[in-house]
Amino acid sequence: MPGHRVSGAPARPFGSSTRVRTAWTERNRQEQLVYKLLLPVFGTVFVLTTIPFILALIQAMTVEGRGFVGLENFGRALANPLLYESLKQTGLYAAIVLPTEILGGLGIALLVHRTVRSNVVRAAIYIAAMIPIVIPQIAVGVVFRLVYAADYGVLNVLLGQTGPSQPLWLSSPPLAMIATASVDIWQWTPFVYLVMFAGFQTVPSESVEAAQVDGATTWTQFRHIELPYLRPLLLLVLFFRIADVIRVFDHVYVLTGGGPGTTTQFLSLYIYRIGFKFSDLGQASALAVVVMVAMIVFYTIVSRFLPADRG
Repeated sequence: MPGHRVSGAPARPFGSSTRVRTAWTERNRQEQLVYKLLLPVFGTVFVLTTIPFILALIQAMTVEGRGFVGLENFGRALANPLLYESLKQTGLYAAIVLPTEILGGLGIALLVHRTVRSNVVRAAIYIAAMIPIVIPQIAVGVVFRLVYAADYGVLNVLLGQTGPSQPLWLSSPPLAMIATASVDIWQWTPFVYLVMFAGFQTVPSESVEAAQVDGATTWTQFRHIELPYLRPLLLLVLFFRIADVIRVFDHVYVLTGGGPGTTTQFLSLYIYRIGFKFSDLGQASALAVVVMVAMIVFYTIVSRFLPADRG
């Protein structure tokens, strides 16, 4: 019958739709305020990143004295065998530093989280971990050059190797790679520790206590409870560290200058040499554009494995 409520259908409380609309309007208002506050920041970042990319793209498609050449610079850049030698050395460098930094930082964070209960000691460790990160990489390179120098280096003095058979840390191909990698590990393992330690603080204590009551081992607790909370952070750390490895330049330039030979001529140093030592800015710009696009694609892939915000 018209005007009669169907039997069994719940009656909507009077005014509920009004409250829903009010809450929705308030949420939209808050989101608009957030966007307005963030717009200047994002706008500035967008301008500062877009303009150099556009300039690099224009430079990559021109040759001095000839004007527009299309994709010719890209073809020359990708056909250069030295490019793939630098990629090989960069991959070897990444294979050394990335696992060491991530596993080392994660291990230190787990150790501090499980064993250190004093807030004062945790704060002291936090401050100590910040020191390597905030030191400029040029300064780090200069300090470690004094450590690894063959004749007067601190390391050879401590090892008692100051004679003719002294290790040539910066002149021997295998040792030069180890020396440059050790600097990266020293400076950026604390960064991984700080991120992972913050991630441990987000793990619900109720879940951990319940697992301990059930008799879960330390490894089981880490694998099934703590690691799922850390997985998004591990992906982000991996992305940032890969980006840093691709653009590593300062301390390597100070320590070895890319040598001996091409042992430590990583991708960033190779692009630098092409652009400024050989004055081929078109080819260097083409490589920079290719690296930029590759990083965008890589980040897009990584972001698919990050948990979505469910609101």
